[in-house]
Amino acid sequence: MPILWRYLLRSYLQTFALSVGAFISVLIVLRFQEIAKFATSGASFFKVLLFALLQIPYILPLAVPISCLIATLLLFQRLSGTHELTALRTAGVGLKTLATPLLFAGFLLTLINFTIASELSPRCRSATKQLVFEMATSNPLFLLQKDSLVKFKSAYYDIGKLKDNTHAQDVLFVVKNSSSGRMTALSAKELSIHKDLLTGKHVTFISSVDPKRDLPGFDHLIIENQEEMQTKAVTLGQFLHTVDWKASYEYLSLRQLLASGLIKTSTYSLSKGAQIELCRRLSIGLAALTFTLVGLSFGIQISRNRSKKGLVGAIGLAAFFLTCFISAKSFHSSAGIAAAIFLLPHPLIALLSLRSLKRLLRGIE
Repeated sequence: MPILWRYLLRSYLQTFALSVGAFISVLIVLRFQEIAKFATSGASFFKVLLFALLQIPYILPLAVPISCLIATLLLFQRLSGTHELTALRTAGVGLKTLATPLLFAGFLLTLINFTIASELSPRCRSATKQLVFEMATSNPLFLLQKDSLVKFKSAYYDIGKLKDNTHAQDVLFVVKNSSSGRMTALSAKELSIHKDLLTGKHVTFISSVDPKRDLPGFDHLIIENQEEMQTKAVTLGQFLHTVDWKASYEYLSLRQLLASGLIKTSTYSLSKGAQIELCRRLSIGLAALTFTLVGLSFGIQISRNRSKKGLVGAIGLAAFFLTCFISAKSFHSSAGIAAAIFLLPHPLIALLSLRSLKRLLRGIE
């Protein structure tokens, strides 16, 4: 490898690594509240540490492209400010030679980023959810805390007082019974959990049955009052456990996504949701190479008077991509529109970047 390539790649990768590390640190701080909630569920130190580490792949698919932009932008701004770029071009080294190792690195990071977005991130997301449900199964009272990590779609619950996720007072839980299509309610003056045993005092169950045939004088409503009851905590936890999230496309690896999308259609073509998710992963994967090109094009300064036009242009194009990436999720009813919003910014940004490079080669900044 030429010495110049090693010099450029070392500077590029050093800044890239620092930027990714900064994004990961910010992520841990932002998700500290969720980590603290999981820790209060009674999980072991190893599981809490694992839960915290599994949060990192959430931000990596976005952190990698932005870090590529920052690293390339700072590198060429430094080369321009110290006149190294002028000296290299005077010695006969063109912009094409300078850009080649960085674009090659951006291409490799694109492959890595696509792998993270398609394989690592969904698996970590699924493992995180599984950890939460494991704790919910062993300690159902963990689900009744405010702003719980597990959200119920067809349930209402209220709690008067919760101590250490092991002792609750004035509990009301109402959930839809999937077997009968009706509501089931549980009211308890006090619920406590010790090891794997759940104890309740002054407990009331209100449920209903759906007989195969209507009988005269038969009451479908069942009301049961118990002064004290005991059951295995895992029994209630499994009742509250829901596996609907496993079928969501964002929790599937690339192979599972393609298989699931084909299964849900009878025309041997991907379903609408699978197409949108695949375009999202392709877009965030390509962003590493696109942002490297942006940083290269707008980081070079050839005039003696330093200007912030390049910096503003790079930030504007990055903001444009992120806006399209976020807004595309709202077009879930139309796969074509969503795919266009996900993917079209890449060639548009590339054309604007190449135009800027062409102007620089002609001496126009």
